[in-house]
Parts: sequence; structure tokens; C-alpha cells
Amino acid sequence: MTPNVIAIPEQEYARPDGFPLRYDFFRPNSQDELPVVIFVHGGGWISGDRQMYRDEAIWLANVGYACALFDYRLAPLSPFPAAVQDAQSFVRFIRNHSSELGVVPDKVIAFGNSAGGHLAAMLGLFHETFGAPNDPKEHLVNGVIALSAITDIRKPSESQFDISLSFVEQFMGGPLKGREDLYASASPVAHVNDDACPFLIVHGSEDDIVPPSQSSNLHAALLLAGGESRLIQLEGEEHSYSPTGWQAIRDAYLAFLGSTVGAPPK
Repeated sequence: MTPNVIAIPEQEYARPDGFPLRYDFFRPNSQDELPVVIFVHGGGWISGDRQMYRDEAIWLANVGYACALFDYRLAPLSPFPAAVQDAQSFVRFIRNHSSELGVVPDKVIAFGNSAGGHLAAMLGLFHETFGAPNDPKEHLVNGVIALSAITDIRKPSESQFDISLSFVEQFMGGPLKGREDLYASASPVAHVNDDACPFLIVHGSEDDIVPPSQSSNLHAALLLAGGESRLIQLEGEEHSYSPTGWQAIRDAYLAFLGSTVGAPPK
């Protein structure tokens, strides 16, 4: 941590079915109202935790943006739609507490990788809400940064590598047969619409966990619907990015933040 960053760790934002969900918040040490980037960790929906993005959040807070990391319930104990419900709940929480956190409620960006990229994409596209919000669009973010994201599980045996099939089924609470509508509901690409927020989509060309076509197909669908999307395929990069690859991602997402929610205050 640096003196220029304020940290608010280990705060509870929800307790679905008695299960406590917490978040960490980082922001520059200033009085400015800031755009906020919500980081969504990966792990195939069955593992991982919010601390996976802690270092990146602190780095970005030093750049000048507010950042948040949050828990969501994991499968198989809590299958779909639990993780999506939690992600939506956290976006609503951030907006409802924007004044005390010093963030701009209509400048909320979701940033996720792999399964976290899936959840980030759902926050940009999935209009159905879980819970009873005052505003039916209160859970929708203003931009999405999706890295190596799973975007379409409607026919997982055709669209996914074999390594992914078990955790897709765990996330969905069972196999595809007889549950095709539910699998479609959990697929971001199935919810692309003409008022989708801007997307930055990144994928490594050598990813052997999530097929690069998952990103290119979402990008194509967004453009076809008249949306704003930029796709970056990083040649030679795998599911986990090299330092060189991550620097390219940083350069791209800083430019995306600047064009979508504005550069941070000087």
C-alpha cells in the first residue's frame, strides 16, 4: 500500500441465505468523486477469491481510479444464478453507497477474467434481475473489460474445451440435457442487445482453457447489434498472461477507461 491510496478492507455487502459476502475498496487519497472499477475474480466459478486482483486494484488506485474487489458464492454449493445474483447485488451496493465511497454512480466498470469475465459480461448484458431493485437497470454496469471470458455455454460440448466441461456443469448445477433454457440464460452472448454498454475484450491466441472463439463471437455479436466493442487477440498468450501480455492489457484498459468513464482527476 502507498500513502496515496486509502483502503477499506473486509466490509460486508450482503448475506444471502446467511452467507456473508465481503468486499475490499481502494481509492486515491483525494476528495474527488471517481469512476470505479469492480474486479471479478476467475477460477471456473468453483474456486478463487477476491484477493486475486488486490495488487492490480492497488496499482489502478495509484493511477487515480476507485477499485473494488468482492466475494461471490461459488459452485457447486451455490450454482447459477447465485454468482450472477451476487455480482448484481454488489453493483447495486456500490451505487447505493456512492456518496460515502466517493464514486460516480453512472461510471461503474466491470473487469474480470475467465469465469470472472463471464460475470463481468453478464453485468453488462443480462437485464433480468435477482432481488427487487428500485431501478431495473441498477445492476447494469457502464462498461465491461472481459479477459479470456467464457461467453457461450449453450452447447458446451461443442463450444468449450474438454477441460472446462466439468466446471461448467458444476456452475450450472447439472448437465445440459433438459436444462437448455437455463444454459442459454447463463450465456452472455445470448443477451446481446442494442443498448449494451461498451466492451473491451481480450484473449490470448494460445489459450487452452477457454477457446478464443468465445471472445471473437461475443465481439461479433456486439458489433452486429450496433454496440461498441474492441477485440484484442494477443498472439502467443495463453490463459494466464505473461508480463509483456499484461502490460499490453494495462495499456488497452487504461485507454478504454479514459474513453468510457474519463481520465482520472489530476
